[in-house]
Amino acid sequence: MNVMISISHPAWAHQFHHIIDILKKRGHKVKVLVIKKDKNWEILDQYGIEYTVVGEGTGNGKLEKAAILLVSTFRHWREAIKFKADVLIGRPSPMMAITAFLTGKKNIVYSDTERSVESLFFTKLFSYKILTPMMYRKDLGKKQMRVETFKELFYLHPNYFKPNPEDLKLVGLKPGEKFSYVRFVAWKASHDLGYKGFTNEQKMEIIKHLEKYGKVILSTEEDLPKEFDKYIKEVPHTKLHSIMSQAQLYVGEGLTMAFECNVMGVHAIFTSELSSGAGDEMEQKYELLYTIDNRESMVKDTKNNIDELLSKENIEEIGKEKLKRLLSDKKDFNEWWVDYLEKVV
Repeated sequence: MNVMISISHPAWAHQFHHIIDILKKRGHKVKVLVIKKDKNWEILDQYGIEYTVVGEGTGNGKLEKAAILLVSTFRHWREAIKFKADVLIGRPSPMMAITAFLTGKKNIVYSDTERSVESLFFTKLFSYKILTPMMYRKDLGKKQMRVETFKELFYLHPNYFKPNPEDLKLVGLKPGEKFSYVRFVAWKASHDLGYKGFTNEQKMEIIKHLEKYGKVILSTEEDLPKEFDKYIKEVPHTKLHSIMSQAQLYVGEGLTMAFECNVMGVHAIFTSELSSGAGDEMEQKYELLYTIDNRESMVKDTKNNIDELLSKENIEEIGKEKLKRLLSDKKDFNEWWVDYLEKVV
């Protein structure tokens, strides 16, 4: 079986690398395409996965994104023909969905982002099956299959992921030292259009508030003034989750990183209006996520939530107990996905 997958986000590289390995071990051929974003290709390099670059970026603004869509779709179709792909898998992608239609092959995807309007439009039209979390907010019709997992468990399930306390030395911390992990995004994704994040002054206010409870490690997609430099630590992508898993708290605008912390037993404060059904489940059922979506009072509400959580000396142990319940409900989905492909292709 020839399986083609497209990666245009760092989280996708993490999500599918075990599936890629399983496919290869079972004797299948895998073609990985990359549209460059946030150094996602470096993650594939670190995993030792070969790939073909079909795009140098995802673009800014509707016109540029539309132009890139046309060029990128052609490149996906060309690679599928050359590779003689039997099936296309990954996340919802207009390029992959259209390519599947043009080649007459099945497109099987996992979606946890309801607000990716363009991707979901083409995916609903041309995909064979759309796997979603249980509390996904949209009804996608007969093609939808709700499954007991979060995408972050594809690579952070305990069957695959083991944190190493020694990795904290990469960011100047000692094993067991208290710290919080902060993430600010650039607000340039297609589903981010029309939204904005904190001002630089507000960002620093939150960081200073977190410093009352320990050190702060900052990750950012955009360039920030020099006063933020002391908080920013560059680490290998494959070590990042090990470091995040040892944080006492996550605060940030990135929902994927919030979920990553959650499935490692770390509480997360998500500061954005762009929530999701998976977020509803993580917040309401497992109580690991706290969403702050009122822009007018977001700084105040974030600081209040920080105080509420970090005033508990055993907050890390509380998170690990909540994680046990989550893992008892959710599946390791990698083997299942490959089994499913072998069944339907």
